[in-house]
Amino acid sequence: MLKVTLGLALVTLVACSQCPNNEVCEAGQTCCQDPTGEFSCCPFHHGECCEDHLHCCPEDMLCSVMDSMCINATHTLLFVERTPAKRTDLPKSFRMIPSLPASEDDITCPDGSFCPAEFSCLLMASSYGCCPVAQGLVCSDGKHCCAKDHECSADSNSCVKLKEPAEAVLCGNGTSECPVDTTCCGTEDGQWACCPIPKAVCCDDKIHCCPEDSVCDVEGSKCMSSTNQELPMWAKFPARLRAEWEDHKSSDVPCNDTAACPDESTCCKTKEGGWDCCPLPEAVCCDDFIHCCPHGTTCNVAAGSCDEPSGSQPWFEKLPVKLIRSQNVAVTKDVPCDDTVACPDGSTCCKTQEGGWACCPLPEAVCCDDFIHCCPHGKTCNTAAGKCEDSSGSQPWFEKLPVKLIRSQNVAVTQDVPCNDTAACPDGSTCCKTKEGGWDCCPLPEAVCCDDFIHCCPHGTTCNVAAGSCDEPSGSQPWFEKLPVKLIRSQNVAVTKDVPCDDTVACPDGSTCCKTQEGGWACCPLPEAVCCDDFIHCCPHGKTCNTAAGKCEDSSGSQPWFEKLPVKLIRSQNVAVTQDVPCNDTAACPDGSTCCKTKEGGWDCCPLPEAVCCDDFIHCCPHGTTCNVAAGSCDEPSGSQPWFEKLPVKLIRSQNVAVTKDVPCDDTVACPDGSTCCKTQEGGWACCPLPEAVCCDDFIHCCPHGKTCNTAAGKCEDSSGSQPWFEKLPVKLIRSQNVAVTQDVPCNDTAACPDGSTCCKTKEGGWDCCPLPEAVCCDDFIHCCPHGTTCNVAAGSCDEPSGSQPWFEKLPVKLIRSQNVAVTKDVPCDDTVACPDGSTCCKTKEGGWACCPLPEAVCCDDFIHCCPHGKKCNTAAGKCEDSSGSQPWFEKLPVKLIRSQNVAVTQDVTCDSTKSCPDGSTCCKNKEGGWGCCPLPEAVCCDDFIHCCPHGTTCNVAAGSCDEPSGSQPWFEKLPVKLIRSQNVAVTQDVPCNDTAACPDGSTCCKTQEGGWACCPLPEAVCCDDFIHCCPHGKKCNTAAGKCEDSSGSQPWFEKLPVKLIRSQNVAVTQDVTCDSTKSCPDGSTCCKNKEGGWGCCPLPEAVCCDDFIHCCPHDTTCNVAAGSCDEPSGSQPWFEKLPALPRAGQRSPGNVNCDSNHICPDSSTCCKNTDGDWGCCPLPEAVCCTDGEHCCPANYKCDVTRVSCIRGDVVIPWYNKMSAQSTPAPSLDLGAVECDEQMSCSADSTCCHLSTGEWGCCPLPEAVCCPDQEHCCPKGYRCDLRRRSCIKTSWLHVEKVPLAHIDDQKPQSSVTENDIQCGGGHNCKDSETCCPTSKTTWGCCPSPKAVCCDDMKHCCPAGYKCGAGGTCTSAVGFDWNNWDNWRVFFSKNNRAITL
Repeated sequence: MLKVTLGLALVTLVACSQCPNNEVCEAGQTCCQDPTGEFSCCPFHHGECCEDHLHCCPEDMLCSVMDSMCINATHTLLFVERTPAKRTDLPKSFRMIPSLPASEDDITCPDGSFCPAEFSCLLMASSYGCCPVAQGLVCSDGKHCCAKDHECSADSNSCVKLKEPAEAVLCGNGTSECPVDTTCCGTEDGQWACCPIPKAVCCDDKIHCCPEDSVCDVEGSKCMSSTNQELPMWAKFPARLRAEWEDHKSSDVPCNDTAACPDESTCCKTKEGGWDCCPLPEAVCCDDFIHCCPHGTTCNVAAGSCDEPSGSQPWFEKLPVKLIRSQNVAVTKDVPCDDTVACPDGSTCCKTQEGGWACCPLPEAVCCDDFIHCCPHGKTCNTAAGKCEDSSGSQPWFEKLPVKLIRSQNVAVTQDVPCNDTAACPDGSTCCKTKEGGWDCCPLPEAVCCDDFIHCCPHGTTCNVAAGSCDEPSGSQPWFEKLPVKLIRSQNVAVTKDVPCDDTVACPDGSTCCKTQEGGWACCPLPEAVCCDDFIHCCPHGKTCNTAAGKCEDSSGSQPWFEKLPVKLIRSQNVAVTQDVPCNDTAACPDGSTCCKTKEGGWDCCPLPEAVCCDDFIHCCPHGTTCNVAAGSCDEPSGSQPWFEKLPVKLIRSQNVAVTKDVPCDDTVACPDGSTCCKTQEGGWACCPLPEAVCCDDFIHCCPHGKTCNTAAGKCEDSSGSQPWFEKLPVKLIRSQNVAVTQDVPCNDTAACPDGSTCCKTKEGGWDCCPLPEAVCCDDFIHCCPHGTTCNVAAGSCDEPSGSQPWFEKLPVKLIRSQNVAVTKDVPCDDTVACPDGSTCCKTKEGGWACCPLPEAVCCDDFIHCCPHGKKCNTAAGKCEDSSGSQPWFEKLPVKLIRSQNVAVTQDVTCDSTKSCPDGSTCCKNKEGGWGCCPLPEAVCCDDFIHCCPHGTTCNVAAGSCDEPSGSQPWFEKLPVKLIRSQNVAVTQDVPCNDTAACPDGSTCCKTQEGGWACCPLPEAVCCDDFIHCCPHGKKCNTAAGKCEDSSGSQPWFEKLPVKLIRSQNVAVTQDVTCDSTKSCPDGSTCCKNKEGGWGCCPLPEAVCCDDFIHCCPHDTTCNVAAGSCDEPSGSQPWFEKLPALPRAGQRSPGNVNCDSNHICPDSSTCCKNTDGDWGCCPLPEAVCCTDGEHCCPANYKCDVTRVSCIRGDVVIPWYNKMSAQSTPAPSLDLGAVECDEQMSCSADSTCCHLSTGEWGCCPLPEAVCCPDQEHCCPKGYRCDLRRRSCIKTSWLHVEKVPLAHIDDQKPQSSVTENDIQCGGGHNCKDSETCCPTSKTTWGCCPSPKAVCCDDMKHCCPAGYKCGAGGTCTSAVGFDWNNWDNWRVFFSKNNRAITL
């Protein structure tokens, strides 16, 4: 396979004298590329092209441009000038052909003629012709054409290739480049070479390359294309190193020797004293050092604009300068923007917002004012619209492109302003002192340095520090922030003399050394300054520090004070050495300061000589004053001043200071000399920073010798008065001292307490340490008291005859790794857990175990606490009692696991096939029909399904106790069962309610108010009428009392639990009860009309719908609207609230909350009784009504009447005021009349309709529609559908149907007889009654209008009902809410048929 070697590549590119751009050199010459992209000829074979692009050298010699020589190790020659390369014959232009008739693949020309698909249509002299290139241009003779990237010669016979931008391919190191349309590839020696094809693949041998989309086969010396075609490998040729001058051009505006701005811009000073570029020529630099304005305008810093007489314009933000390295630039064919960047040929350089350059890809383009876009030549930028416009219209604008780098430069050096021998400011700026005593640069010449050491003002103005401005007679302007100086490495500047503070630090010349709070030094940036007492600030010479006001004052007024600056270290100066003040053998304070004890018993430095050390161990006061710890001041007869904070000491490595002796606390820790060892709460040691001090009982503080700790007040007292107490400090470890070893107090074989402390049991049954010897361990397992005192748990104190003191908190024990201590024996609870020795195992609520930290203790019935042996648990009071009195009870602690002990295995108590309870507990049913564990053996399961009682007692659900003849005790809460994974237990069977829901075995399905199902956790239970509770089999629900009753007494009722879903069971499907064509109620419920004339669901089968249209009663009972109950001969029960009907495609609409038959509350509120017995509305759903009759609280909160708030745990919120309930309008008994004509009328809420006889009949609906059959009528808004025997109303694609109503053919009453109804035979009834026959000849009056007379001639039923068996009335066509006030009498008599 063909292999193209390096030599062959050079022959191809060089030896044949063919240069890459179709120019040629003579045989044996070398092509050298110029920066323009053109080539010149070096008269040597394989010559070396010099970097000046003018000369060259023979092969194996190097160009020395500076010496104009060619050199190698043995020879030196003058370098040779290159000669221009010759152009080869230009390619001939194409002869155009006339356009052709159409063929299948042709392209259409604008005149309708056609050219072949690979040609282009071009307009010739008078018609279109075809140029045999895809993109061509026609020559001037109208007969020839050239490719688009060429231009026609003058005679139209040749095509001259257009010059391409002289771009080179920059290689990865940034200094090597390859010609355009080549690829940079790395070589074996880490250099770069050029593959003579664009986008080439560089082969792994570092020698060859392959075309794009091919793979190098180095072993086969071939390139494999993506189509498996074999191609020759290409050899690379060396890349060219770029000269430094190629990257620069000398057209920038130099700012100084290191920075320059682009051409047509202006150098402006920055706040830092450096330079920025204003992108305008001869611009005005604004005083804020950020913006600039055009030539001839004025900067308006306040308005942020550039002003001139004709108006103002926004100002310009300055851009960064660019660095200059050195210079000597040659011209490229690119469009140079400045000496470092250029744009490609045919594009335009445009300024960026940063003051740099970007390239607009259009020639002679218009640069838009947003510094991002540009427009074609002759157009105008419309920045608001983002378009380029001229008279012909608009077009989108263009986004500018990045420039490319050029390199190198040389600018005149400016002179810095030296501040001292190490720092200088830029030319045109002013050196100003900093707070630190160093230097900053004010970016103004001969500026005024402001007293705040941060800002400066222009020459001739005055600093107004308070206003932050520079004032002059004509007005004020913002002041300037100073900038950092720059370091000077070697300049002949006069050396200033530092002001030495001591032998190690000094302050700059013209400043003053001032003591710091740490006792070190800081520099006041003023000469002979006054050091202020706060150790932070200072004032000018002759002024006084006003520490309170933070000012420097004298008779002339005040000014802000100065903050001191850090000192600088002195490495070697002949300064007199000062003497530190030694505190002990390891720490000292600076000269002129005072050693003061710290809280830790160490040392701090008061930055005053012979100072008074304050009792808080943090501050100090000047000599002759007194520390006022309460006021935080230093007092003297003449007044007070702020006190001083002490500073850290410094370590002394080797000084001849007398060694002090630490005070050893035990064999491992000690306190500093002059301090006292005090026990900590943990039983360890802390250091009181006073000699022979009194250790306070809180284990944190201490008092001076001879004083008494007042723990309550936090003070140290004696007969002379009181002072703040002292906080103890940590001890320090002793590594090796001959100190007597103390003996720990062992608690058991694993834990011990420090010497002088007492082991006390913890709640967990472990051990804690009371930091007192032979202490009394308090019953709360947290605190302890001194020997001889008594723990007062309630008061949290230690009592003795002489008084009381705060008790002590116990501290953790420490582990004993190996001591000869007798091993204690854990108390095993079962085979898996045990309690520590000396404790007692007690059952937990979960049926597990907890540890009472007392031996042979009494386990309390709440499963949380326990009492000492011989005492009784008083669960209500939370105490342990016996004849001697009571004490707080104890909380039990967790047990610990036993890994391997020979303990008998206990047996769980099996509840069913999947659940069990721990040994010694009892399985009890829970509300959900599952199981809970009563943590007592053979326990009594209480009827609330939550609690249980011990064997032989009775659950008193009302009192929440377990009763027996001798008394009562709190009941127990049941605990969760545990799952059994595999046991041979018979599987239980769920009780199916319907095909989708079931209840657990041993429970009963009960209907809910929604018509669904809930589970009563009792077998064969009685479902209560409130749809929430249930009672045991054989008992009756007393809904009013909330109890279950029988002859033996009553008990609390049970709340039903949710059902569980059945996925696939063979259960008969239930059927909803249809109310009308659009509404239905669940199976086992009754449709009842609501006040709106719609439907509600009474959650009872064959129920009685009450006259308030809200409630209903069970079958065979009567609605007592006034009492809000359902009455029957045996008594009464609360009535039921109806539920919304189930729309086929609708949603439940919100309604009011009914308090009783006469009062309602808004939706999402709660009815609560007021103090006057009336109803009020709590504006919260399911709220808690407070006992004061005025307030309420959210659900799950409790009313706290004493705090006027609602509480839930630790959360306390304000309670809510109730609103007045709305009274529902009482039904009017004045029925009035609807006049049919002058003689006849119908009762109120009815409609007169003609009968087929021509007489009047009464439709029992207000404003009804009379049907054409003259027998029926429909409600208002409906139309009669006699074919379907129904009333139809269509609204929003929804058809609603109701049954037809019969027109009463009984004679309407005459308007003449207002009070009586004529029955016949001389009998009459009242206007509000109905005549019913009592025999064939006699009449009776039914006390209800338009009533139905029963066949027994003894009873009657209201309209809409029919007479049923047993003297009852059953619904005939459904109750119509429009007539409810007519039937109040009927409903008040329990739905019984009315006796005539």
